[in-house]
Amino acid sequence: MKRIVILMLVAAMALPLTAQELSKKEKDLLKYATKLEKSLENPKKAGTPEPWYKLSQAYFDIYDYPNSDVYQNAQQFEIRMLTKNKQFTTEERTVGDNQFTVDCYEDKDVYYDANGVCQFWLVKKQLVDGALEKSLDALQKSFKLDEFNYKTKKYIETAEKIHTAYHNNGLFYYMAGDKTKAEEFFEKAYHSTENPILNRVDTIALYYTALMARENGKPDKAMELLKRDLEAGYAAKGEVYGNLAEIYREKGDMENYKDILEKGFAAYPENQQILVGLINYNLDTGGDSSKLFDLIHQAQANEPGNASLYYVEGDINKKLGNKEAALELFQKSYDIDNTYLFGIVNKGIMYYEEALEYQDKANALDYNAVKEYDALIEEVNNSLKKAIDPFKQSYQLAEGDLELQVAIAEYLKNIYFRFRNDGDEYMQEYEKYNKIFHDATE
Repeated sequence: MKRIVILMLVAAMALPLTAQELSKKEKDLLKYATKLEKSLENPKKAGTPEPWYKLSQAYFDIYDYPNSDVYQNAQQFEIRMLTKNKQFTTEERTVGDNQFTVDCYEDKDVYYDANGVCQFWLVKKQLVDGALEKSLDALQKSFKLDEFNYKTKKYIETAEKIHTAYHNNGLFYYMAGDKTKAEEFFEKAYHSTENPILNRVDTIALYYTALMARENGKPDKAMELLKRDLEAGYAAKGEVYGNLAEIYREKGDMENYKDILEKGFAAYPENQQILVGLINYNLDTGGDSSKLFDLIHQAQANEPGNASLYYVEGDINKKLGNKEAALELFQKSYDIDNTYLFGIVNKGIMYYEEALEYQDKANALDYNAVKEYDALIEEVNNSLKKAIDPFKQSYQLAEGDLELQVAIAEYLKNIYFRFRNDGDEYMQEYEKYNKIFHDATE
C-alpha cells in the first residue's frame, strides 16, 4: 500500500513535549536539527543556501516522524503491528453520521471505519512545535540565497510535501468534525503556495477555507475567498457561484444574490444549487419565469446538441409544476442524445410519482365512491405502464453504474409486481427485476 504524507498538529519550535523517554530515532532527529541551527549562528554559513535547505529537510522529518507507523487505508491489525511497542486504548466515536473505532495512542488517535480500515489520524503530541512552519521558512531562505537555483526541482518537491501536509491536515480535521482546525489548515495550505518556489494560487484550498469559514460563522471572510476563487478561474462546477450567492442571500443583498446566480447559471446551467436558487428567487419575488427560460434558451442556442440543457429546462418545468412540458423536454433530451439517461429516467420517475398521486387520491375517497375509486385506479395503472419503457431504456443506459441500475430495477419490480397476475410476461419481468434488486441488496 502506498504511504501518503499526512498530518499532525504544529505550533512553534520548542522542547519535546512527550513525558516518555525519547527513542534513539527521536533523539537523533532533534540532535541533527539542533546541530544545523547551531551552525547557522555562523554568518558565513547562514549566508549560503545549503545549510538552510538541510534544516528544512530536518524540520520536515521531525514533523513527519509521528506518521511513520500509520498510513491511510491500512487495516487496523497492520497498524497495531507497526505500533506494537506503543500502548493504546480503544473507544467508539461518532462524527456526524459516521461511526469510528479509534485507537488512542499517546501521540495520536487513529480512526477506523466499520471494516477496520484506517480513514485518518490526528497527531496529539508533536516531537517539536512548529516543525512544518520552520521547514517552509528554512526552505524559502535557502531558495532566496541560491542565486542560480541549482536545486530548483528539490525546492519544488519539498514545498509540495509541505503544502500536501497542510492540505491533509485540513481534510482530516474536517473528517473528525473539527471545522475550526480544518479552516486553519486549509488556509495554511493555500498560503503555502504563495511563494517564489511554487508561485501559484491553490484554488481548491481557497474554496475549502471559504466553506469552513462560512460554517464557522465568518461570512465576510468566506465571501472574499470565494471571489478570489472566481477571479482565479475556479468555480467547482458552479458550486463557488452557488455558495457566494447564498452568502449574499443571508446578508439580505438580493440584487447581488440574483446577479451571481445568473452569472453562475450562464456558465453552469446543470448546477442544481444555482438552478434551485434561481427558481426560489423567482417564486419568492413573485416574478414570472421568462428571465430563467431566456437564460436556458440562450444556452440551448449556443449548444443545440447538448442534451443536458433540455434536461435542465425539463427539471425547471417539473419544479414549477408544468408536468407536460417537463415530460416533453425529458424525452427531447433523450432524442437528442440517446446515451444521455437523466431525461429518460426522470420521465419514468414522473409517471411513477403521478401514479402514486392517483393512488393517494383513491385512498382518500369515501368507501361508497366506487366509480370514482375505479377511475382513479385505472389512472394509476395507466401511469405505471407509461413508466415502464422509460425505466427499461434508462436501465440499459445505466450499465456500469450498479447503484443506479439497482434503483431503476426497484421501480420496475414494483410496477411489474402490480401487474404480475395480468399475464406471464408481467410475471417474468417481475421475477427478473426482483432478482436483480435482491441480488444487489442482500
